[in-house]
Amino acid sequence: MPDWTAFDRTLTARRRAIVESFGELVRLESVSQEPAKVRATGEWLANELRARKLDGRVLETGGNPAVFGERRVAGATRTVLLYCHYDTKPIPLNGWLQPNPIEPVFRRGLAEDGVPETPLGAIADDQLGDFRMYARGTSDDKGPIWCHLQALAIMDAIGLAPRVNVKLIFDGEEEIGSPFFGAFCEKQRELLAADVCLITDGPKHASGRPTIAGGARGVGSVTLELEAARRDLHSGNFAVPNPAWKLNGLLASMATPDGVPLIEGFEADVAPPTAAEKTMMAALPFDRAALEKDVGVKVPEDFLDRTMFHPTLTIRGLQSGFFGKEANTIIPHKATVLLEVRMVKNMRWEKIVARVLDHIRGQGFTVIDDPKAPLPDELRGKAVRVISKSGYDPAKTSLELPVSREIIATIERAHAGEPAVLMPTLGGSVPIFAFTDILKLPTLIVPYANANNRQHSPNEHLRLDHLFQGVRTTAQLLQDLGGS
Repeated sequence: MPDWTAFDRTLTARRRAIVESFGELVRLESVSQEPAKVRATGEWLANELRARKLDGRVLETGGNPAVFGERRVAGATRTVLLYCHYDTKPIPLNGWLQPNPIEPVFRRGLAEDGVPETPLGAIADDQLGDFRMYARGTSDDKGPIWCHLQALAIMDAIGLAPRVNVKLIFDGEEEIGSPFFGAFCEKQRELLAADVCLITDGPKHASGRPTIAGGARGVGSVTLELEAARRDLHSGNFAVPNPAWKLNGLLASMATPDGVPLIEGFEADVAPPTAAEKTMMAALPFDRAALEKDVGVKVPEDFLDRTMFHPTLTIRGLQSGFFGKEANTIIPHKATVLLEVRMVKNMRWEKIVARVLDHIRGQGFTVIDDPKAPLPDELRGKAVRVISKSGYDPAKTSLELPVSREIIATIERAHAGEPAVLMPTLGGSVPIFAFTDILKLPTLIVPYANANNRQHSPNEHLRLDHLFQGVRTTAQLLQDLGGS
């Protein structure tokens, strides 16, 4: 086993440089819905990969490009594939407690608690780990990318070569459901061939302990539109069907007030947790009181069970009429909803979306499954149009596999022997199916970011001690997974 003293000493000496250069990546806006900016960020990353002898390439997918890097190691008998995504969620300004959400600011604690900003130059080197970097993309998912690249740079600097072949694949559209990623992996089977895949996305457990998950829920979305009159009408001069009322009635038939799905057959294919998964879940540290204090509402007694082993149906967006400065006394002629489904093992997206549409028909509506088809007058107020639908399936790798146990032990060593929190699956979603189902790889999720990092929300941030620990974790994986 290598002596990690030189690596740790070099990592400590480079902390400021790592943070400063990470800021360059974070400042590159890469919102999924801005293809030109995503591509420019991908080109920048490919250059960074090439600078670390990783043969960086931008690869076309049919949507936003993927970025690939590879380093082959003489004598290596195993190949490790590392997945991250470099696109981010949109950046609405409302709620951000800093002028520019892609210009990093540093705080010793939470912005919402009123902790003031501290200029990076005013932070001593030995105090950097006590601070958080605030900016979109820091935790989700640019931080882990930077951990991988910095780990390789330090290993090269001290002459500590990886003992595995290294492949990296960075997704450019994970935040919009990776619509082209599955087909891309099918086409690039040979390029992405490996022995194991590690996904470094998502948050660690709230305890801060190393965290490893065997899978993730699948995710899908459906946008529905209900149209009544041809145009908005004066609410005093007309009495016509209101699509907002009709849509709300339909939505109320889909779930209970606390969000439990009521759609027929919604959980018909769900695989219950195994005995090993039940044991794992029982051992999970869970501070319900702390969570409720943080989010401000009660959470169900079966919170962990719901987020790991049951599907959910969520209203992600609901729109009709006008508000604020645009408010008008009208009966709106359209109402639109964006529904999201999180799926668990054995569920399939195509089946679920069919059940949602069958439920709508069962409520007496005609379903128009074509966003461009004309709406006959006789169906106004009586039809629901599918504007869009997309999704991918859940997937899971057993944490009991020999390679899983090897990875768990390696990550615990990287955290000075601290026992890992083991999770059968994450509540969130990543396109793990592309690796398990298409490439047939054992695939584990190893989050690097701190819990409650505000991903997808204003004031997203990454604790810098987690950034530095991620560098160390990557290096340990690239060494220890090479075998004895």
